Amino acid sequence: MSLKEDQSTRGKLLRAGIKVFADKGYKDATVREICKVAGSSNINSINYYFGGKELLYKEILDQIFREYDVRKHPDMAQKKPEERLRDFISINCELLYQGGAVESDVTKIFVAEMAKPSPFLGELVDRYNRPRVENHLEMIREIIGHGKPEETVRNCLASIAGQILYYSFSWPLFSRLFQDDTQTPDPGKLAKHIYRFSMGGLMAIKQGADNA
Repeated sequence: MSLKEDQSTRGKLLRAGIKVFADKGYKDATVREICKVAGSSNINSINYYFGGKELLYKEILDQIFREYDVRKHPDMAQKKPEERLRDFISINCELLYQGGAVESDVTKIFVAEMAKPSPFLGELVDRYNRPRVENHLEMIREIIGHGKPEETVRNCLASIAGQILYYSFSWPLFSRLFQDDTQTPDPGKLAKHIYRFSMGGLMAIKQGADNA
C-alpha cells in the first residue's frame, strides 16, 4: 500500500508530517500543527504511533531513503550495466519530480536534509546508500571498463547524480531565469535526456578521452 492510499491514522499522520516538515522545516514544525493537518484532535497521537516528533521525522526520512529499493525491478542486478544505468536514472527522476503534493514535499525535505543534516543521516546512509553506491560504482566500471582510476569512476557517478539532483536544488534560480518554463521537469523526459548525455560522457571516458 502506498503512502497516499494509507488512510489509517498512522498514514494520515505520516502524510501530515511530510507536509508540515516540508513547509516549516523540522525545527519550526509543531506536533499540534501536524495533528491538525492530519485531522486529529488528539495531540498525543504522534507520541502513540511514533514516539514523538523526532521519531516521526526519522520515519519519514527512512521512507524517503528506502523508496528507491521499493521501486527498483527485482531482476535489476541481472540486467546489462547500460540497462541498470537507465533504471537508476529513471527511478531517481521519478522520486524527485513525479507530480503530486507528497512527491514535491518529499523533495523539499530531502533538499533540506542535504543542506542541514539531521543526526539520523549517518545511519540512513549506512543502511541504504552505501550498499547501493557500491553497486552503482561497479555498474560504472562495467560501462567504462575496469582499470580506470577509482577517482574517475566516482566522478562519473557524481556527474550523473548531479544531473538528476540539479533541478531539486536549483529550481528557485532556474525558474526565475527561464520564466517561460514554470513547470517542474517531466521525470520521463528528463531521465531520457540524462541517460543519453551520460552515456555519451561514459563512452568518451571508455575511449580514453580523459586520458585516464
